[in-house]
Amino acid sequence: MAHYKLGETQALEVSPRDVASTSSFVKISALAWLAACGGTPQGAGITPPRAAAPVIDAAPAPPPVDEEPAPALRISIDWATTPLATDADANAVWAKIAPTGDDWELKLGEVPVAYARPLAIAMLHGGNFACPVPPAPAGCPREVEVPDPAPTAGLDDPCLRRLLALWATSQLVDDVDIATVMDSLRAIAALPPPESQLVAAAIDAIGEDDHDRRLELIAIAQRAGNRDVAGSKLGKLDEAHLIEAVQKHHVSAGLEVLSAQGHRAVYLSAINDEALDPRARATAIGELVEAEPALPPDLTKALATATKAKDCLVAATASRALVTHGDQRYLPRRPRGRSAGAMMRALCVLASYEQLQLADESDESPSLLPGYVPAKGLEIVTNRFTTESGWGDDNDGDGDPRTRNEFLMPRAQVSFYEVEDFVRAFRSCKGTTCTSSDRQYELGLKTIGGQSYLARITITELPSCPIP
Repeated sequence: MAHYKLGETQALEVSPRDVASTSSFVKISALAWLAACGGTPQGAGITPPRAAAPVIDAAPAPPPVDEEPAPALRISIDWATTPLATDADANAVWAKIAPTGDDWELKLGEVPVAYARPLAIAMLHGGNFACPVPPAPAGCPREVEVPDPAPTAGLDDPCLRRLLALWATSQLVDDVDIATVMDSLRAIAALPPPESQLVAAAIDAIGEDDHDRRLELIAIAQRAGNRDVAGSKLGKLDEAHLIEAVQKHHVSAGLEVLSAQGHRAVYLSAINDEALDPRARATAIGELVEAEPALPPDLTKALATATKAKDCLVAATASRALVTHGDQRYLPRRPRGRSAGAMMRALCVLASYEQLQLADESDESPSLLPGYVPAKGLEIVTNRFTTESGWGDDNDGDGDPRTRNEFLMPRAQVSFYEVEDFVRAFRSCKGTTCTSSDRQYELGLKTIGGQSYLARITITELPSCPIP
């Protein structure tokens, strides 16, 4: 007898006699089993399976769903064999991509991540991102936006290139990339308003811990007039760079991050920093005065200097701080002499002073304007539209839809007409005519007894600017 180990595979030789013997054994065993069960071998058989009952009102099988073919690629480039070692190589690939104002996003979506970096660097090196902006209508200043590129705009179009540059700034990987394109980022940061999105993206491309480069771009944006963008990007700077942003680069928003108590010296110097935003300087005065109600000598000196500030709001805020602490020498008064310039400056400061006075609910002081007008009173001329829309009938027949009225206001009753609008108008004066977005104020000065007085104000309502 052969012996086999478990797991071994052997070929078995079977003779015909063995098969017959085995077959006979199987037959005898089957007959014995059937006899034991009472069956008969002649009637034995396999019962065929029963047919399934028909399903009544069965819903038809849904038709097979045709899978939508994958969209065709918009760019056909064998990236694995395409050289991208230099800007020239990358620019050749840009020419193959051929983005337009209509499809640039879809095409860039097909660029593999592994090959985006050299394309981004070449794009930033190429520059030409200043998209021309149509000017606002004359006499109707309003915010304008950078336009979208035309659908057919190509690689030479600056309006398309600024969008490609937005994509490119997000593809920079590390400090090596930043160093490679730093000159390009500086040029982008220097783009003037209304460009702001690309300027912000250039600053955001700098690593969070690279405070020197980040502050450098913030300062460039500040000088270019993008003060809001510059201010919004200060949050990631450390304390030392924040102080530098305020004191060296005059980024006013830095004062909002610092505090009057914790950074008193920074706030004190900000009061008379003419390069800072006037509103930030006025806020600095208010916070220092609130923190030190006794007005120490260095603060008093800074406030006295600020009363002569070029900006009327700063001068008025400093004057009010000194007056409310008992120094009446700084109360606004009509200037002596006949100088029209001195009179206009005094009226500008007075308007801001009275705006602050009205905002202070605890102050019920009367207007100081009567001291600036002649004893007989102030002549007031109004040119008003007869309808809220800014246009109406020519009621007085002078060819102007505005109606003209003249009257003399007694000196004791004189006050600024809508002082907030008057303050806005004083920021845009030509000679003795100052203009806000709603009204034009012509100030009639008159010399009486060698002294200049405000004798007349002509207030002309302006038509609404056309809706773009």
